[in-house]
Amino acid sequence: MTEQPETLFNEQPEAPKPKAPGILEQIAGVFTDPVALFRRLNQTPTWGWALGTILVAAMALTLVWALKVDADEMLRPILERNPQITSAQIDTIIDMQKKFILPFSALGVIFGTPVGLALVGLFYWLIGKALPEGPAPTYTQAFTAAVVPGLVKLPGMLLIAIICLVRPIGGLTPDKVAPTSLGYFVHVDGLKLQALLYGLDLFYLAEAGLAFLALRHLLRMKTAGAVICVFLPLVAGLGLRLMGAK
Repeated sequence: MTEQPETLFNEQPEAPKPKAPGILEQIAGVFTDPVALFRRLNQTPTWGWALGTILVAAMALTLVWALKVDADEMLRPILERNPQITSAQIDTIIDMQKKFILPFSALGVIFGTPVGLALVGLFYWLIGKALPEGPAPTYTQAFTAAVVPGLVKLPGMLLIAIICLVRPIGGLTPDKVAPTSLGYFVHVDGLKLQALLYGLDLFYLAEAGLAFLALRHLLRMKTAGAVICVFLPLVAGLGLRLMGAK
């Protein structure tokens, strides 16, 4: 019989920790086998490379869009619908806004994206502690669950950037450039309803579905908690879109 190696005080050697999935495994996993990916991330939560990849892709998209968008065509209809702004002020406002579209959009990606994901992770963590299906999750697990499902949006970001590069986009915002939302195909008179249709985007809905799987298999959250965590941010996002439709 093979003898087991002796350790101090006859303790058994610790089992080696499983290796965390790399960024290529994470990208492939969200498209091919998300449940297996999230179960691995439950043991070895990691979010750094995923967050970095999302930020780089979002920044590239933002820069391409900001350099191609026609600020006048985008802003003038909005300003003309505001009764508090006179026609003499519109050109001045547009000229001023042109200078800030690129830097403000870039700052929104650099600071807004991580802060938003951190808040989502905090929300996941609190609900996970209240409705666990097993050990209570750590914040690292919750933040990983907030970040990694967003990798599914990478093809959509790439598609929008390519479209911006190869053809004029006029005054379209990024969510209206690519044929991935219901609003791209269905046009209605109401601005708020049209904004809602643009919010029904294939990649954002896929991210919501992956978030549910992450909450169930990465955080080990009860089904009711996972539904709450997916439904409330989705409704909040659509609500903000409706409020911003002018």
